[in-house]
Amino acid sequence: MRKIMKNCLLGLLVLMLAGCKEEQQLEEKKEEIRGNCVVTECIKKIETTNSVEEINEIIGFEGEKSAYSDTHQWKLSDKTWITRDNTGTNPILQANIDKETIKNDQVDLSAYSDIKKLLDNGTSLTYEEMVTKLGGVEGTLAGKTSTSNRYIWVDKSSRTFSATFSKTLEGKCTIISLK
Repeated sequence: MRKIMKNCLLGLLVLMLAGCKEEQQLEEKKEEIRGNCVVTECIKKIETTNSVEEINEIIGFEGEKSAYSDTHQWKLSDKTWITRDNTGTNPILQANIDKETIKNDQVDLSAYSDIKKLLDNGTSLTYEEMVTKLGGVEGTLAGKTSTSNRYIWVDKSSRTFSATFSKTLEGKCTIISLK
C-alpha cells in the first residue's frame, strides 16, 4: 500500500512538473520584435518623403520589395509590419498593428453614429475633438500620406474605429470607419 501511494505521489509530481514546463515554454514563445522600434513608434518616425533606404535605416533592416508593384514591407513581428506603397503619385505608409496591444477599456465608440451624422451633414471634427468624443483616449497613428494621417482606436470588445484627418483642411476628419 505504501509503495502504491509513493508511486502515485511520484506520478503526480512528474505531471505537475511537466505542466510547469509547458507553461514556461508558452511564456518563452512571446513575440519577438525585429528592428529598432515597435510598429507604433516606427510609423511616427517615418515620413512619406523618406526613401526606402532611409526607412531601412530608421527601422533597422531592409524591407522586402513586392514582385508585383513598387511596394515595400518591413515585418517587425509575426503580427506587425509597415508597408510603403509607392505605386501611385504619392507614397502611402500603413502600419499593421496588433489590435490587442492598443485595446483600451476607456475608448467609447457609442459616439460613432453622432460623428457619422456630423460628417454626412458636412460638419467635421479635428483630431482633438475626436479624442474628446471617443472618451478622451488618444488614437494610434496607423497610416500616413502626404496630405493626411489615419488614427485608430480599439475598444474593450476589439472593435476598431478609424479616422483620417486632412493635413490641409485645418486638420479636419475626412473619413471614418468602424469594424
